[in-house]
Amino acid sequence: MRFENLVFLSHPVTPDSGIMAKINLNNGKEVSVICGEGFYSSSRKGNRSSCTSVEDAASFEVMIDDEVLGWQSRDQITKLMKEYGKK
Repeated sequence: MRFENLVFLSHPVTPDSGIMAKINLNNGKEVSVICGEGFYSSSRKGNRSSCTSVEDAASFEVMIDDEVLGWQSRDQITKLMKEYGKK
């Protein structure tokens, strides 16, 4: 699984200012990747600012199980999914 395989939709809590992708890894761990207003992410508008498309996102907040990691790059997310997919 790679970042490029994620499908982003409007975030259900902040549909006008955030995006989200969610996936279950082969081992059952759930990964949530979000960007938008109030999240630990950045967009063209700045840190923790509105983001309505993946192209506008500079970094993302990632949650794997109950662990939250802020300001993750696309490459870091791919590495995280590979790492956590093995655990």
